[in-house]
Amino acid sequence: MNRGIITTVKPDISAAAAIIKGARRVLLATHLQPDGDAIGSVLALDSLLRQLGKETVIVCQDPVPESLCFLPGWERVTSAAKFASMKHGAFDLSISVDASDFARLGDCGSSFLSSPQSLKIDHHATNGVFAQVSYVDEEVAATGVLVYRLFEAFGATITQDVAIYLYTALSTDTGNFSFGKMTEELFSQMAALMKADLPIAAAARQLHLVKQPAYIRLLTRALDSLAYLSGGKLTRILLRDSDFSDLDANMEQAEGIVNFGLNIRGVKATFLATETSEGVKFSLRSLPPYDVSRAATHFGGGGHVLAAGCTISKPFDEAVAMMSAYLEGMIT
Repeated sequence: MNRGIITTVKPDISAAAAIIKGARRVLLATHLQPDGDAIGSVLALDSLLRQLGKETVIVCQDPVPESLCFLPGWERVTSAAKFASMKHGAFDLSISVDASDFARLGDCGSSFLSSPQSLKIDHHATNGVFAQVSYVDEEVAATGVLVYRLFEAFGATITQDVAIYLYTALSTDTGNFSFGKMTEELFSQMAALMKADLPIAAAARQLHLVKQPAYIRLLTRALDSLAYLSGGKLTRILLRDSDFSDLDANMEQAEGIVNFGLNIRGVKATFLATETSEGVKFSLRSLPPYDVSRAATHFGGGGHVLAAGCTISKPFDEAVAMMSAYLEGMIT
């Protein structure tokens, strides 16, 4: 008897494999403001498709973050604006990677819909249906896990570059294996990536340790704003538009700052409120049993149980008060 091992039923991969097998030219799209799971997964899937003899183009509304430009071939990710000006011809299939709903594709949405067939590959707890075929598994820690399954389904080779891509996906969405859905499958995949000569120390340093000076300046300002609510169980961090202009920083350099609000003894949930031209962007994090995806969904966003986000189109102080009140009600 295997004690302590929970076996879950995996979604059927056959429909996803079949639609990929039948395609010749494939458009790959991932979500705006892409993270390591998005870029790592889409580059790995692109490598798989090219192994299978497919012609591919990768599109994303926003550029690859500077922190991910160590990934081999990151330049293959094309901006939506550049894609629109390309003479690329028609695609047989569009694949959405790591996007929980259609809006997350941003300016790439119309291009995604232009193909006669479509496939969605994702792992978020909140999901909208916008593709003809959906390969979604909410029980895995990262979309990279699902892309690895496709390599298995096609009997494709995990090259060293693919190992780096998939490690980036798995490591990013688990906070360097410190949260999320840690499963036997996840670490079996990691073992296979190591067998493919994954340079894990160098990749981990690039992903989790090396920071730009602008990030350090922004982190200092953010921590100055940190406040405790709900008797110390909830924290909030605030970054206004003026903070970015004062410090010559951008939204990309705010990535990961929210976690500092959670990793304090006694804290159960936190949020980072960032002032943007579209409204106030909220990054939400929590520890079990608290579900911040409920808060994100309430305000029109989504994500995971322990990590979610949304944007509230209200003045900064009003939006912060609304989120504070909702999360305080959840915590108490």
